[in-house]
Amino acid sequence: MNKYSKFPIIFLILSLIVIYFIQIPVLLLEDLKSSNIIFMHKISSYDQFTMHWMHSVELAPWEETFYVDNDDKIILDYTRFKAFGAGVPDGAGKKTVVKDGWIYFLEINQPMPNLAYGISNFAKHTFYFKDQTLKLYEMVPNDHPVKIYTKRISILSYLYQKLIP
Repeated sequence: MNKYSKFPIIFLILSLIVIYFIQIPVLLLEDLKSSNIIFMHKISSYDQFTMHWMHSVELAPWEETFYVDNDDKIILDYTRFKAFGAGVPDGAGKKTVVKDGWIYFLEINQPMPNLAYGISNFAKHTFYFKDQTLKLYEMVPNDHPVKIYTKRISILSYLYQKLIP
């Protein structure tokens, strides 16, 4: 056996070590009643996602847009909605603007360590991330809470969960 014939074996071993020990940040959506992960995607700093729903009192659309900071924490960036009503504060964040029929509370920058939504068929909660749209009200039973959080997992675990749903 010459010295070059050992190279593929060494490369394979090193590759397995890397994919087992190197961790990557992922964004997860979990049905809290069933503990099922309904969404997982690799993330980078400043990736954004939006939750959209119909307000139960105002019967108007609402959206909250979040980003992931350098420490993989979820931060509420801004909220937009169509009308003030029951339970709506008169302001949040650093700026309030009206644009194209929406009221925006901008630059909120609020960390969200426990981000969960009670999904309902009425509110039609919809999750937007990059080019993906998830109609959560079609994916989980009515009134199931969905938790949104970040986590670091090994590349091996990520590949396994992506390949074997």
